Amino acid sequence: GYLEVQNGETFVSTAGASLRRIYGERDLLISECIREGVWAKLDPAGLAAMAAALVYEARREEEWEPRIPKGNFQEIMQTTVEIWDELENLAHSHKLGQTAPLDLSLSLPIHRWASGAKLDSVLDSADLLAGDFIRWTKQIIDLLDQVAQTAGPELAETAKSAVDKVKRGIVAYSYYG
Repeated sequence: GYLEVQNGETFVSTAGASLRRIYGERDLLISECIREGVWAKLDPAGLAAMAAALVYEARREEEWEPRIPKGNFQEIMQTTVEIWDELENLAHSHKLGQTAPLDLSLSLPIHRWASGAKLDSVLDSADLLAGDFIRWTKQIIDLLDQVAQTAGPELAETAKSAVDKVKRGIVAYSYYG
């Protein structure tokens, strides 16, 4: 649905034009989730946690089960993972590169940060240094900005609110330093 063919000519569809404004390794997944309304019921902190799962890549090698935000996040994450899996199967069938599974390690700490938790508590739970936390939050904010620019009005408002909730304290100061 990202391209349309009319009279033998291929054109970029409305969905394709929207996809053009999303940059990153998971651009197609993000676009599909927006198109299908998967994230419509997330609150700002939940959307920030989802963005964390989409951009974060842990350095640790060992397997462990991360804690995730309560509420509807788990169900919405499951739907997001199902779409990712469909895209990965499609990519594999076309002999295209694969993407890493979503990493939920930073989702709960970002949810807590976006909900107003103190920095030291969030850093402890994320097992990150302040500089690494800031680097990841900037990527999360960038993704949330892209969602705000491409989504419908309600999700765009949620994304803008999520940016405001993540871009506070030391994170906000880092933009001016």
